[in-house]
Amino acid sequence: MKHIKGIIFDLDGTLVTSSLDFVAIKQEIGCPDHEDVLAFLHSLPEHQQQDAMDVIHRHELQDAHSSEWIPSARSFIDECFVKQIPMAIVTRNSHHPTHVKVKRNAIPIQHIVTRETSKPKPDPSALLDIADHFKLPTESILMVGDYKYDLQAGRNAKMPTCLINYQSLPDYAHLADYTFEDFGLLHRAMF
Repeated sequence: MKHIKGIIFDLDGTLVTSSLDFVAIKQEIGCPDHEDVLAFLHSLPEHQQQDAMDVIHRHELQDAHSSEWIPSARSFIDECFVKQIPMAIVTRNSHHPTHVKVKRNAIPIQHIVTRETSKPKPDPSALLDIADHFKLPTESILMVGDYKYDLQAGRNAKMPTCLINYQSLPDYAHLADYTFEDFGLLHRAMF
């Protein structure tokens, strides 16, 4: 992993805990079980989108107020700072709940992209913009996340991908170039 010169992290379930209940959110906004919440939101007539967005935002904000660092994530971030590795966060969350999570947990990463400022993952736009900002080739930036959208976004951006924080390998693990059950293992692999 010595070729890694920059890192992009997902937020929920990657750096901090998340208790978002997507089943409850989907039921409340009328989203079919098999459909992505954000894709469904954008498929709604414009006059229904704001009501659905309010529901999603309420759930995200509740979740933000109970978020905590994932074990060993903070020490990994601290080591990246020591090694002067540029870092960013790309989340499908909205700006305000993301800000609450970052402030609540004193996450020291400044470059943060939310769904208001870029197309949501698995679209690679945010990742490619960050690569430009870092002035690094995509193959030297690691996309770290806990869900398939993170890994798909990394693949779509031609970045190496890392699946983190799992109990057992999920069915989308094949999208990851690296798999680590926790940040302690990733820390040892990188440093």
